[in-house]
Amino acid sequence: MAVKDFLSDHEYDGIREYDNPTPGWWHAIFIATIFFSFFYFVYWEMNPNASSPQSRWAAAQTREYKRLFGALGDLQPDEATILKMMGNEQMLNVAQGFFQSTCTQCHAKDGGGNVGVNLTDEHYKNVKKLDDLYNVITNGANAGVMPSWKNQFNQNERVILAAYVASLRGTKPASAKAPEGDPIPPWPAAK
Repeated sequence: MAVKDFLSDHEYDGIREYDNPTPGWWHAIFIATIFFSFFYFVYWEMNPNASSPQSRWAAAQTREYKRLFGALGDLQPDEATILKMMGNEQMLNVAQGFFQSTCTQCHAKDGGGNVGVNLTDEHYKNVKKLDDLYNVITNGANAGVMPSWKNQFNQNERVILAAYVASLRGTKPASAKAPEGDPIPPWPAAK
């Protein structure tokens, strides 16, 4: 075969190119890549069980919570511990995440109440003292309207969630539900 057969038909500045076709293995890899990309897209974009940046972040957050809770030890569901946790900004941020993921559908994002009671005013239906918040979160209330969270959250999580709910009292929600229940005295001061 002559060299002339491999030259392309066009010429530029007296230079003619060789007409080298792409190798077959390159075409095979290109086709395999397109085939793979279809399944890759379907798996990562349409599969509810595929991990996402958000789920990986949530897993990392959970590991961090376990580390933080390990440093705290077992929290007691009493008034003194709840008051102490109300002063712990880091634990309140953790509890805010719990509240946002489980409580907002009934109590609104800012605690102003939706289906559930307003947590920001001075009126409470099932709470007379601070540690009653823990009991309501743990056991539920109103014949199941407020569900029990003892199977979803461990004791430490319920304690800091009670502290977060207590910290909502006196805040100004965007759209507050009318008061329900009886007025109760202010929370005691932290010791």
